[in-house]
Parts: sequence; C-alpha cells; structure tokens
Amino acid sequence: MGRFAYDIRGVYPDEVNEELAYRAGRAIALFLKAKNVIVGRDCRTSSLALKKSLIYGLADQGCHVTDIGYCNTPMAYFASQKQHALMVTASHNPAKYNGIKITRKGVEPIGEHNGLGRIEKLLDKCHYPLPRTKGTVKPGHLLKDYVKYVRAFVRGRYKPIRALIDCGNAMAGYVVPELLKGLPIKYELLYAELDGTFPNHTPNPAIPENTKDLERAMRKGRYDIGIAYDGDCDRAYFIDEKGNRIRPEIIEILFAKELMKKGESLVYTVNCSKIVKDAASELGFKAHPSPIGHTEIPRTMKKHKSVVAAEITGHFYFKKFKYADSADIAALLMLKILSKSSKKMSELIKPYQRYATSEELNFRVKNKQAVLKRVELAHKEMHTKRIDGLSVDAGDYWFNMRISKTEDYVRLNVEARTQQKLLNAVQTLTKLVQ
Repeated sequence: MGRFAYDIRGVYPDEVNEELAYRAGRAIALFLKAKNVIVGRDCRTSSLALKKSLIYGLADQGCHVTDIGYCNTPMAYFASQKQHALMVTASHNPAKYNGIKITRKGVEPIGEHNGLGRIEKLLDKCHYPLPRTKGTVKPGHLLKDYVKYVRAFVRGRYKPIRALIDCGNAMAGYVVPELLKGLPIKYELLYAELDGTFPNHTPNPAIPENTKDLERAMRKGRYDIGIAYDGDCDRAYFIDEKGNRIRPEIIEILFAKELMKKGESLVYTVNCSKIVKDAASELGFKAHPSPIGHTEIPRTMKKHKSVVAAEITGHFYFKKFKYADSADIAALLMLKILSKSSKKMSELIKPYQRYATSEELNFRVKNKQAVLKRVELAHKEMHTKRIDGLSVDAGDYWFNMRISKTEDYVRLNVEARTQQKLLNAVQTLTKLVQ
C-alpha cells in the first residue's frame, strides 16, 4: 500500500499499481460523493495504465469522467474550481514512483487532515455499493483555457529578457511553450522532451544535484534567469545570471513586494529562513508560520487571508489562485518582476542574503521519534516550537527537524549568523541524529 499523507503515492508496481488505482477510483468516488470528475496524468511510464484503471473505478462507481490526458498539477487545481479533479502523478519523486493527487471541487487538496484516512479505509473494502447506472467517459482539453487564466494573473508589459528553463523531461515541456507564447521572453528549454524515465535527472529541483546542468549553462552568461521545474509543475527553483541557486524564501519576499500592501500577510513554513520574518517586518507585512505541505499551507493562508506563501522546496502559493500552488504563476511573476527591474537577478536578491543557510539535509534512521526526542533534550534550555516537527532557536543558529510524510527520512534545515557557525551547528546536529 502506498503512503497516505498529502496524496496517494508509492513505488510502482509494488505499492501503487493498476489494482490499487481501480479501487482508488471507487473509493474516491464514494468519499467525494462525486457525479462528475476530471482526470489527468503526467508523463511517467506507468501513468497511462494507472489513469485507465482509475477511470474504470470511477465509472464503475457511477462517475462521469472527463479525461484531459496530459496535465500538470496547477491545471488540476484550475479544473477543480468547477469539478473534482484527480491527477496521476508522483510529483518530484524518481521515476519508479507514482500516485494520485485528489482535489475536491472548490480547490481543496485532500490530505490526511481532511479525508485521506477515510479513502484508505474505503480502499480496503472487498465490495463497493453498486450505483444505479455506470458512469461515462469523454475526452476533454484544458491547456488553452488554463494558460489564458494564468496569463491573466501577470498582465502587464514585459521588456525582453533571456531565460533558460529546465523542464526535467516532465510536464513543463508540455505547458511552458504555450505559457510563454507571444511574450517578449527569449527562452530556451533544457530537457523539454517528455520522457517518464527522466533520463537526465530526477525532476526535483530542491535537490542541488538536479540543477547542476542548469547552473553550468547559466554560467556561460547568455541568460538573465534560470528556472527549474519539478515533475508536475507545482515547484519552481530559480537560478541567477551567475549560475547560483536562489533560496525560495527570498523569491517569496520579491513576490510579496510585488503583490502585497502594508498590513497584509504572507505565510512561510517552519523550515524557512529567518529572513522571511525579518524582511516582512521591515516591509510592513505580517508573517505567519505554517506546517509543511500542500494540504496544510492553504489552511494557514485562509486563516490569515494571506496573499502569498512559500516552501523551501520551491512551492509558491497564491491567494488569487484559490490558495493553491503553481510553478507556472511563480515563473511568470518572477519573469515580470525581473523584466520591470533595471537590476540583475543577483542584485535583486542581494539585500536578503544575510544568513548562512543549509540545503535540506536528509537522514535515514531506524527510530525517527527517538531522534527527535534526543535532539530536543540536547536543546532543552533553548526556545523550541512544535508547529511541524521540532523548531529550535539556539541563538547563533536555529533549525527545524521533522519526519518526512512522503519519504523515509528525518529532514533537517539549519541556519546561522555566519558560515562557520552553520558548519559547527550541522556537525553537532549530525552527531545527535546518527
């Protein structure tokens, strides 16, 4: 059985396969009490077969299905403004994974807090109630309407800039050419061919090794900005003109300056850099911490009526997009900000590069809860919070440690006032974990 935290996900075919997809179709139909559902898929080699089985399950449970074929996750969110939407994808995970993302009508991603547990129980049933009539299946097309909708978020004039975009052989190669068509953006694509084996690198730009090719190309000096997408286009990572990775928290600050007025609020996850709170205070914004995950952050945003939110993995959420995340909106917005500015990308971000920040460190350990307790005990005299995992402010350094809900890891993010203090903190914490 696959993991159930933010969505249904696991290794194909051992954990997620056609049988599970069929039963998921019936279970999701029952849970949503759905009459009409939109279904799409990414380009993974197993996605077509899983989508067919998912649709059979939905139809056998009486749902009328619109099959939109290829799509990305933001397209599924767009579709869910009017109907329930399902997407066969494992997002940023390696090619051997697959899964199903579920979004209830009204752009409500279904996670462990609002229904995945019930769906999992329904999946285990041997028999399902028979509907009065079986559902139907028809083809649909969404890309053109989706692009028009997204482009409306970033209306305005662009001056010509040069962008290099790494599609990772995933769904960005399907969407980005349509997204940028007609704009004065001179762009080139890396790995644009859809290939669900991901032959060049895993489409997860949060991991530094996966943006190395893009960084090398940027250092040749022919581009103003680099953009790396993940597998289903709900993450984007940005590279400056010198070939350096840019922290998503700093991008969020630039977005806030573009979109927000004084007194409005933004949301950041508990593993984000301290610069978000600092900059928000300086700019007259309110900043609110949130648990991590695409089913958690919209809840925090809605609570505070926040305009924008970000995760360190490159997710960007927008109030105007019904609090959902979209790498497409993030990419267009950053291109617009840069095109309006007289500064280079490295100059735009420089004021916010104040702290030494680690990339996310992942540790595979046997007893994850014991590790968290050991680290908490070692820092018992320091300020701690338990919003999501363990967050500690030790003065010269601060960190968040949590158990991953999608992979078998303890995740650690550390920040400090200087590079040396960061190195010392990482060394100390690594000893406590291992």
